[in-house]
Amino acid sequence: MKAAVLRRFEDGLKIEDVDVRVPKDREVLVRVMATGVCSSDLSTIRGKTNSALPLIPGHEAAGLVEKIGSGVSKVRVGDRVVLSWAPNCGHCFYCQESHPTLCDVYAGAAATGGLWDRTSRLGPADHPINHYSCVSSFAECVVVPETGCIRIDEEIPYDIAALVGCAVTTGFGAIVNDAAVRPGASVAVIGVGGVGVNALGAARLAGAEKIIGLDANAAKSSIALESGATHFIDVATGDAAEKVKALTQGRGVDHAIECTGRPTAMTMSYEMTRPGGTVVIVGIAPAGSALAIPAIGFPGSKKRIIGSIYGGGVPERDIQRVLSLYKSGRLPLARQVGQIIPLYRINEALSWLEEGVLKRTIVAPN
Repeated sequence: MKAAVLRRFEDGLKIEDVDVRVPKDREVLVRVMATGVCSSDLSTIRGKTNSALPLIPGHEAAGLVEKIGSGVSKVRVGDRVVLSWAPNCGHCFYCQESHPTLCDVYAGAAATGGLWDRTSRLGPADHPINHYSCVSSFAECVVVPETGCIRIDEEIPYDIAALVGCAVTTGFGAIVNDAAVRPGASVAVIGVGGVGVNALGAARLAGAEKIIGLDANAAKSSIALESGATHFIDVATGDAAEKVKALTQGRGVDHAIECTGRPTAMTMSYEMTRPGGTVVIVGIAPAGSALAIPAIGFPGSKKRIIGSIYGGGVPERDIQRVLSLYKSGRLPLARQVGQIIPLYRINEALSWLEEGVLKRTIVAPN
């Protein structure tokens, strides 16, 4: 199959012919029909996360089941599926504690670039290529754990399904699960990218009264307002936290959702949150960076700072919720889709992302 392989950070992605091995017990081979280009992929490709190479990135995807390994009961050949980049084992400590996105087995697999047995199905056996988040969707085919496949209806387009595989579910869950936004609340979303626009939309669905989108790219004001924001603040003009407070009677917002992965934006999110409010950190910061907040006054502020991974819920449940909202017309996801391009143009898509493209680029490998 053709795949975009990262062998050296300074070289970027190269399209190669890569062997893909047959799925083992409780594994599934999926032909990738659509995969989004996400900031997490970009951070990995640019070397910010210190990932082990060689590697096939890509994690936001949907496709068609072509082969199944022994013991697979969840899907059948011919099923259309969304791929979850956080499959879970169902029996470890965190799965039993209802935190499947923290699954110990998945964490071990992702850290070693393999699947459940911590070995790869990509490339020759003596020189394997690492998997990325148990997906590696910048390729024509993937082999994934059975629990990484979520069946979808025939009526769901593959490009929409791919978005739901990461950006939509992550932004939606940060609002619904982690922040637990209630009607009448005030919400700030820092970073109006693929995740941020979905946090804005979820805040609107949750009944938030004041929804403030913030970004350093003023051109994103229109998409922020279209997605659910009642106000937009250009961070590049300075004093963003004070401007948020001015919109909230001087107190600050009930919930700040940080989606950029920049430590300075995380600190700013804390500053614009009212006492007793919640800061939800979604963005992934570069390896070695740290979050700095003023220690004095922290106990008395009663602010909560929590991390959010994949929306903080149960991916399969939340993906089905999101798809139901899409089918009912309450989540107009089609307007988030930008260009649809072939795999060989993947490096162009990464450049567009760095330049601040307003809509999600979708790669169609097949």
